[in-house]
Amino acid sequence: LNKLIKIKSSPSFPKDENVEALSFLYINLNKVNLHFIDGSFDEGLKIIPEIEAELSSYKNRIDEHHKMIFYYKFASLHFGSGNNKKCIEYLDKIISNRSLSMREDLLCFSRVLNLVAHYEAGMDYHMESLLRSTYKFLIKMDDLHEVQKEMIKFIRGLQDIFPHDLKNAFSELHSTLKIYEDHPYERRAFLYLDIISWLESKIENKPVGIIIRNKYLEKNRV
Repeated sequence: LNKLIKIKSSPSFPKDENVEALSFLYINLNKVNLHFIDGSFDEGLKIIPEIEAELSSYKNRIDEHHKMIFYYKFASLHFGSGNNKKCIEYLDKIISNRSLSMREDLLCFSRVLNLVAHYEAGMDYHMESLLRSTYKFLIKMDDLHEVQKEMIKFIRGLQDIFPHDLKNAFSELHSTLKIYEDHPYERRAFLYLDIISWLESKIENKPVGIIIRNKYLEKNRV
């Protein structure tokens, strides 16, 4: 990534508008992804204003789908930092967008993350209507993942779980979803939403960023 940034800054780099737009996409999506990999969500939030400003300047050269991908990434950074209401704001930009150019899976996971963020924010006063609209959307999908089905089933049942039973419920869902973590088809769901780490954060009562950071350090330990 640093090498590409250096190349882009060199005088010999093509000044073609399309090349510039593509390099903007590649560099900035990967910048954000690095924060997901190592759990540095708070650091990731710092780059959002700059990317958003540049995104605006590229509005005629970047399609709606890629713009919404950035919004999803921003929402996920805020979610990882515990800023659930800000997360919901970005997700609303995606969910309320009527563009037909967006991928179905992006819309799907935006809705699932929206449910989780509402739950985390304690905004459960209209959770039932959110569940209905999300479920209605999901059942229309051609390739609904088992992960998504389990998430919806879990969130629908949350209102019937006593507070002292929550940790057990999170553990049960974690065990169910863990099976799919390395599944060749189902694991795609975890690329959009690291629900396993979120569940572990609930079980261990730690911020999700700490969970992901610890996994990253463990994986890269010399």
